[in-house]
Amino acid sequence: MKKLLTSMMAMLSAGVLLTQPIAACTGVYVGKDLTEDGSVIFGRTEDLEQSHNKTFVVVEATENEEGAKLVDEYTKFEFELPAESYKYFAVPDTTPEWGLYYEAGYNEYGVAMDATTTTYTNDEVLAVDPLVENGLSEGIMTTVVLGHVKTAREGVELLASIIDEKGSSEGNGLIIADKNETWYMEILSGHQYAAMKLPDDMFAVFPNSFFLETVDVEDTENVIASADLIKTAEEAGTYVEEEGMIRVADSYAAEIDPGSISRYWSGVKTLDPDAEVSLDDTEFPFLHSTDKTITLDDVMSLQRNRLEDTDYIPADNIASATGGQVVKETETTEGEEAEVTEGEETEASESEEAEATEGEESEEAEATEGEETEVAESEEAEATEGEETEVTESEEAEATESEEAEATEGEECEEAEVTEGEETETTEKQEPEKPENALYPIGNKNTMEAHIFQIYEDMPEQVPGVMWLAMGSPTVSPYLPYFGNINDTISAYQVETNEYDPDSFYWAVDNLLTIMLEDEENLKPEIREKILAIEKAGKDKYEELRQELITMYAEDPQAAAEWITEQTMQLAQDAFDQIKDLEAEYVEK
Repeated sequence: MKKLLTSMMAMLSAGVLLTQPIAACTGVYVGKDLTEDGSVIFGRTEDLEQSHNKTFVVVEATENEEGAKLVDEYTKFEFELPAESYKYFAVPDTTPEWGLYYEAGYNEYGVAMDATTTTYTNDEVLAVDPLVENGLSEGIMTTVVLGHVKTAREGVELLASIIDEKGSSEGNGLIIADKNETWYMEILSGHQYAAMKLPDDMFAVFPNSFFLETVDVEDTENVIASADLIKTAEEAGTYVEEEGMIRVADSYAAEIDPGSISRYWSGVKTLDPDAEVSLDDTEFPFLHSTDKTITLDDVMSLQRNRLEDTDYIPADNIASATGGQVVKETETTEGEEAEVTEGEETEASESEEAEATEGEESEEAEATEGEETEVAESEEAEATEGEETEVTESEEAEATESEEAEATEGEECEEAEVTEGEETETTEKQEPEKPENALYPIGNKNTMEAHIFQIYEDMPEQVPGVMWLAMGSPTVSPYLPYFGNINDTISAYQVETNEYDPDSFYWAVDNLLTIMLEDEENLKPEIREKILAIEKAGKDKYEELRQELITMYAEDPQAAAEWITEQTMQLAQDAFDQIKDLEAEYVEK
């Protein structure tokens, strides 16, 4: 949080406008009674910005020396390591100086974790229980939990004990699961939290807000809550109860932003088209029931959703998504020209991007002609008109001088620097203003990776399921299956550069996304068709692989791990080769 606040102050003092609530992750959960195959399904899109590298790695088990600590390089949060840290896989960032952000994975004991959706607390509660600068944050959370727990409940209890002792630096929503139970936890303020065991017969969609409704803090079998959960809300004057129980979100949440409302609405309607939700709602139930059977493909469609088959358009790419044109030329008396061609977006340097959430009716970017917004690679921020920007430590921002960055989404902005005495003539044909039917989508262009977990009753306790991973934006990336006991990933997943690298899975997809966004109306359907064909190869083999893994694991767990690693690495390499072919095809066009 300190880093983002400092960077925001620097940008504001420099005349740079923040226009994009970047922290736009969207979580989803589907209980096993609702799914086609009886698996528990949950997942999330990890959203921050384009051109922000992600990797996929296996972290080996280690023996730790007495007194060893895990230290967050950015926040300086410290976790005292036990004698042993367990093996797990995860999806890290490549800038540890800003936080590890391992985000999602399984460990060797079959615990799955998906963390986090950034959430926002009302000012009244924060005045009573403020966030802690060097407390627990999203950046270190997954590393702490997956390396050191054997059950989902242990994971929630570990986080709770850390928050009790050291506090939290930000609000978060997250899921921790194992073969037997799935927990959803909201970290509400500096020292308050509530977690509940999720039911088998409901589904949930949760973007960037608190959603927990009535919670019985006395039901310790199904609820884990901080000791002062009710007291803190009472002292803040925000306590809301129902039938003697606290309504958590009503007591702790800041006002939900329009971009989160649009993602909540489109996500719920994707899973249940008959659901009685609308964009005009002021109440946002956490858990939903339905008579519809929900499939893996439905959840993939949710994470890719760009408001297809609705009366709305994606607000993060208005002109290109609707066939509009953006043409802008700048001439100086020195004969220099700057030009943005139809559908092009200005490319930001490695550690910057600022984009407006066009789906938020309450927010408009105020950028005068010639201004440019600059933001660092690791930023996450939300700003609404007339409101103070609320940030968390998981959101990271840095402004740099003399660099170009993307201006408000839906607009193209390019500045020609003019020295003293130079005159500038500019003719512009800009993208049209955001229409009323433009909303911020779940499948927005800032998604850096998306993942979906499936956990099964018939799989081994220590390998209870799979994580489907779409590296980069799932709009142009296939979901590929990775079981919890894999030993390695392909080299294309492990490239750690923070600029384009031809050998990187992430960077190939990011490049393909940039190309698609230049002409979304025409290119998205044809690229999507090719991506789904790549994805189909993994889906076609999936159930056969799963059944063989169950059989092999019962006989020899180590041999089973080696075999499934080989199988999934081959699927990944084949997919990467085809992604590279697609990239080359569209670059040449």
